[in-house]
Amino acid sequence: VTNNGTTKETQDLYSVATGVNGNRSMVIDLDSTDPSNWENDQHMLVDNQTDAVVWEVHVRDFSIADNSGISSENKGKYLAFTEGGTKLNSDTSEDAISTGIDYLVKSGINCVQLMPVYDFVSVDETVTGDPTNRNWGYDPMNYNVPEGSYSTDPYNGEVRVEEFKEMVKALHDNGISVVMDVVYNHTYNTEYCFNKLVPGYFHRPNSNGSGCGNDVASERAMVRKFIVDSVVYWASEYNIDGFRFDLMGLMDVDTMNGVRKAIDDIEPEIMIYGEGWDMDSTALSKDNYYLAKQGNSSK
Repeated sequence: VTNNGTTKETQDLYSVATGVNGNRSMVIDLDSTDPSNWENDQHMLVDNQTDAVVWEVHVRDFSIADNSGISSENKGKYLAFTEGGTKLNSDTSEDAISTGIDYLVKSGINCVQLMPVYDFVSVDETVTGDPTNRNWGYDPMNYNVPEGSYSTDPYNGEVRVEEFKEMVKALHDNGISVVMDVVYNHTYNTEYCFNKLVPGYFHRPNSNGSGCGNDVASERAMVRKFIVDSVVYWASEYNIDGFRFDLMGLMDVDTMNGVRKAIDDIEPEIMIYGEGWDMDSTALSKDNYYLAKQGNSSK
């Protein structure tokens, strides 16, 4: 991409697959990533949002423990959620403690909220077996691509997509809704691919309500469109049942209402909730738009 005489290489903002560590877009056939019987997978929804028994979980930490009973090849991976009959310390006795997805079912959990599972920066996907190579994932890189470190092959773009779908289907098959923790309020840094495509457009100037120095300008037309498109993509391609917006108080009201309207067109019972903290900063013009914080909930 050449802007103002400067040429930079960048992945596509709308990438749905990438190679290892998310640096290069990968073209794939999404239909080929559908697991067996995916065409019959449906959203797992609750009648009222207050019926959701929400369990927040980190994909890696869900199964990585030595005594988790999950197979070694799937520890810390999306596929750990697909293993049934697992027991603590692999104990096969009748009174052994269930682990993995069986533990969720027996605990009465009907909604799993996944800590960030889009492609993020802070974990090196080329490194395996290093317990320090982990992070919560609140440092977005490719919003529409599953994180590669949770797949069995981060180099092959199809693998992470298919295994993510297998995780969703396994949870659905066990009566559990899947909520994504989404971080559209800031990016890892200002070298984000949108800024390589359209320099200076994606972030609010001199705005640091997130504490990361790169608040996303959700109020700008094409940024808003991207956020709405991204949420719709996850709900449609991956049958995601809900979205938890990190630092939602940094998002503008019109964008959040746009997300709700677009999701209603898919399935009105898909849950949307978020952190309504007042994260305002001096870079925001209150005269032009409102932020999606608790004080503006009526809007």
